[in-house]
Amino acid sequence: MPAVAVSRVRGDRCPGVLRLIEAVDGLLARVRLPGGLIEATGLRVLAQAAEDLGDGRLELTSRGNVQLRGLAADAGGELGQRLWSAGLWPSTTHERVRNIVASPLAGIDRGPDLSSLVGELDAALCADPRLADLSGRFLFTIDDGRGDVAGLRSDVTAVLGPNVCVNGIAVTDVIGSMIAWARAFLDERAYQRSSAWHIDELDGGAAPVAARVFGDPAPPVSPSVPVDVPARPAGLVPQPDGWSALVTVVPLGRLSAVQARWLADRISGRAARITPWRSIVLPDLADGATVARRAVEEGFAVDADSPWRLVSACAGRPGCSHALADVQADARAWLGDWPGRTVHWSGCERRCGRPADPDVDVVAGPTGYEITERR
Repeated sequence: MPAVAVSRVRGDRCPGVLRLIEAVDGLLARVRLPGGLIEATGLRVLAQAAEDLGDGRLELTSRGNVQLRGLAADAGGELGQRLWSAGLWPSTTHERVRNIVASPLAGIDRGPDLSSLVGELDAALCADPRLADLSGRFLFTIDDGRGDVAGLRSDVTAVLGPNVCVNGIAVTDVIGSMIAWARAFLDERAYQRSSAWHIDELDGGAAPVAARVFGDPAPPVSPSVPVDVPARPAGLVPQPDGWSALVTVVPLGRLSAVQARWLADRISGRAARITPWRSIVLPDLADGATVARRAVEEGFAVDADSPWRLVSACAGRPGCSHALADVQADARAWLGDWPGRTVHWSGCERRCGRPADPDVDVVAGPTGYEITERR
């Protein structure tokens, strides 16, 4: 489908740590976690902030970030200081544009760990003053070749494997190429006098951006790298070293402060990883089976067949003024009605937090739910 140029009548109101947005239940903050990586100390700081300043919960987003809700009008300064001290927002100018998703199991069940590459991209992004002009929705993804995050609606996608590609074009410098695409997007957006947030919203889509990166004409798109069928893992994942990782599914992405601290206590080696599917990966467990049993007692789902793997929902009523229904409660009540299918519940037509192409799209309207099923 050809790209359609977009003209936006309002600015980008995407929340961050420095830009809190108002909701019915208080202010909302979003903390970017490049690659979904979170250390035990950072998770404990977020849990304490949620209890002291918010509604006592953390929300996991579809980009592996974390939100705090129910913040008081004067909570911004205290929250910012706590998160800054914990290293959870290292750039005052770029904190909303640090949107980086990476394959959550990379380097755990196979292949190289992407944490260093994520860190390099984050550092390069924050070091370029121009890139602070990206919208808070512009997304970078790094896929290790299995195809799990390459299918997200990303603006700049690197796929590693036999052929290393960025946006389908073979490259040798992954980080340099990803940054070049972001800069070229800003140049093309200015040239078109566009208000686009994403590359595919420009007139001509990615083609004029690629021409700026590589020259005109741009190199042909490389053949697709063979990938596995993407899945949403849950439960124990064997590691080559004999240890195991545990993928804990957080129902509807709502994590209590108590649960967050329980997870933090189980991070002993590498950082935990928040996935785009609202689950959390705990790597390097010596006794994964015991941790898995305890996780169920703490309210997590660790069954590979759990319906919670496939269900997501926006905040809904009463927290959101736009919502027309309590989609959180309804998603719980209807859990399992579409077995084996991905389902997203939206409180209004904005469809906040909606993953790419759910099998079942449930949207609240003035007279009830409109349900669209993908065949």
